[in-house]
Amino acid sequence: ACPARPRQFVRAVRPRRPIATPTMAFSLTMSSVMIAAPLKARAVVSRKAARVAHVVRAAEGDEKAAAAPDAFAGIKPTKANDFKAMSNDDLLKEMTTAKKMLFELRMRQSTRKEYKGHHFGILKTKIAQIRTVKRDREVAEGVTKRDSRKIKREERNANLYL
Repeated sequence: ACPARPRQFVRAVRPRRPIATPTMAFSLTMSSVMIAAPLKARAVVSRKAARVAHVVRAAEGDEKAAAAPDAFAGIKPTKANDFKAMSNDDLLKEMTTAKKMLFELRMRQSTRKEYKGHHFGILKTKIAQIRTVKRDREVAEGVTKRDSRKIKREERNANLYL
């Protein structure tokens, strides 16, 4: 027979378990899903059909919200000359409504409701044009930049949306 080895050289060898990497876990779950899924579900969907599937539909209680006219439907690009004929109070109201609409647009984006991305640029441009017209009037009156910022700060404190 075989001579007995000294005890210090004998070592129990355990088989190592493979470490699950993210790619292995993905492939394991995908293969198990694909095996369990029927053949029709595994059919490749075109990109256009996949995009159509992600359209957000209104919830059951949102019939009146869907029937209400969209405030963003009439947004058109503007020019600074459109605001030059307005009074300062009208400019302030116009800027407040534009900022409210911009806030609502951001809320639509964050809650994954339907929105049009180009409306962000239109509203931001509108706000910038209104501010430009206001500053031009201040320059014509001789208001310094420091005083202009002070006036702007007071308006912002008086109104939440400025």
